[in-house]
Amino acid sequence: MDLPKDLRFDDYEPVREKIVSFIRDYVAKVGVNGVVLGLSGGIDSSLVAVLACEAIGPEKVLGIMMPVDAEKDSKNIDDAKLIAEKLGMKHEIFELKEAIEAYDSLNLEKVARGNLAARLRMVTWYARANQENRLVLGTGNKTELMIGYFTKYGDGGTDILPIAELYKANVWDLARHVGVPESLIEKAPSAGLWEGQTDEKEIGVTYPELDSIIFLHLEKGMSEDEIVSWGIEKSKVENILKMMNLSKHKREPLPRPIVRS
Repeated sequence: MDLPKDLRFDDYEPVREKIVSFIRDYVAKVGVNGVVLGLSGGIDSSLVAVLACEAIGPEKVLGIMMPVDAEKDSKNIDDAKLIAEKLGMKHEIFELKEAIEAYDSLNLEKVARGNLAARLRMVTWYARANQENRLVLGTGNKTELMIGYFTKYGDGGTDILPIAELYKANVWDLARHVGVPESLIEKAPSAGLWEGQTDEKEIGVTYPELDSIIFLHLEKGMSEDEIVSWGIEKSKVENILKMMNLSKHKREPLPRPIVRS
């Protein structure tokens, strides 16, 4: 489907420059030795890795591959290694299988178990970051952040979010602009939390539909009915706007009572 006018940038070079400068300036401001990020073999983490390596040098960027099961996830591991080796950045693998099995007695269902995996990834990023005086780079994009498609204190637990103002279409465009391998760009996006999981299948809409609904609502101020009239199925618009509303707590500061008036 055609995306709304203005969702895409006419020129991605200024976008690249702004994000690279943001990473470089923030790392310098807080005085850390480098950064760490989860390297999944997907488009978002690959793009952030490219931008981080340009910003501060590949020798200061550490990518950690954290499959739930390394044997079953070998294709994503290979893809993560492809981008890491292309960039010349440090990278390592930490399998989560045994750590997750330690929680078997809780009898967690699929989604809770997937969220557990995401939170164990966050713990691992910060363990390495604390050990080596690094920042944790998040890889969330605007599309997924706005519908809460991330785990609170999991992949949402980071120090900075370099691509948080990019819709998924922008991520794909900028990835091509900076030379991310086409094989990674064309992959079906997945959080890799369970076998066969894909983002679009789980959310229930395609990314072009998702981008369009969020962009028209946030940037153009369109109501639900106006978005439907624009050309997207009513049930999909209703579902995405509901997800945006229900996930507000994930994006806001922790609530606290006012005890001093």
